[in-house]
Amino acid sequence: MKPAERNVVNEQSEHYRYRPTNSGAKVFLYPEWLGTYRYLAGYTLNRGPLDNFLLFFIRSGRFAIDVPGKDRIIAHAGDFVLIDCYEPQSYEALTDSEVLWIHFNGISARMYYDFINERAGNVFSTANSQFAVNRLRRIGDGFRGGGRISEPVMSRYLTDILTECAGSADDSPAEESAHQYAMEDVQDFIVANLAQPLTNDELADMACMSRGYFIKEFRKATGTTPHAFLVKARMDAAKRLLSKTDVSLKHICAKCGFSSPSAFCLAFRNAEGMTPLEYRRSVRV
Repeated sequence: MKPAERNVVNEQSEHYRYRPTNSGAKVFLYPEWLGTYRYLAGYTLNRGPLDNFLLFFIRSGRFAIDVPGKDRIIAHAGDFVLIDCYEPQSYEALTDSEVLWIHFNGISARMYYDFINERAGNVFSTANSQFAVNRLRRIGDGFRGGGRISEPVMSRYLTDILTECAGSADDSPAEESAHQYAMEDVQDFIVANLAQPLTNDELADMACMSRGYFIKEFRKATGTTPHAFLVKARMDAAKRLLSKTDVSLKHICAKCGFSSPSAFCLAFRNAEGMTPLEYRRSVRV
């Protein structure tokens, strides 16, 4: 969905709404409203209670945050902002800005808010901001792709995000941990998007690294190249479908990212020494 607010750049902004199931609302953390907005300087929001919490990450620009009972806080690019929307909210874009944001709620949302606010305040940075940002992006990608991430997975991502926010900017050795999180995120992303034509450039961008440096770090973390990891992940997924289901080779190709049944059969024979159908028969004996 596109926004209809003044001083929000419509073409470069989007948002999605979500209503949890009754059981999900009782058990999980969940998003209610999330998106990416590009604001023009001068954007101002003054809003009454919403009965949820707002977390946003400033990718570029600068904001002024007004929290009841506190002096005005200035937030800069690279900062997270956490707001209790059960109270009135007010903030302003001091410059042109880009923000990744999520309104969330759930059984432990208040406890997370209170803990983070007591430890870090309403505006803070973290040791591995990219780790949290990638999980925010992943929730958004699930809606953007026309589908939905399962409620347990969304809750896990939100838990990861809020746990990262509960730390501080000096809680861990920055470079090594950041690289570890980035490589784990990329591996998770590959496994979740096998049907997509993933490229090293796209994966490097996700990890916020140059293409050459990303390939080097990925090999160091996994012992293999991104392409080889992707091929193996596709093959493993195909083997699971062959052994556990009766779906056609065409369906497996579409699900696992192979360009055609003939390309799949050739790759499978090279990897396993038998055809896909021979493999299916062998594991069901």
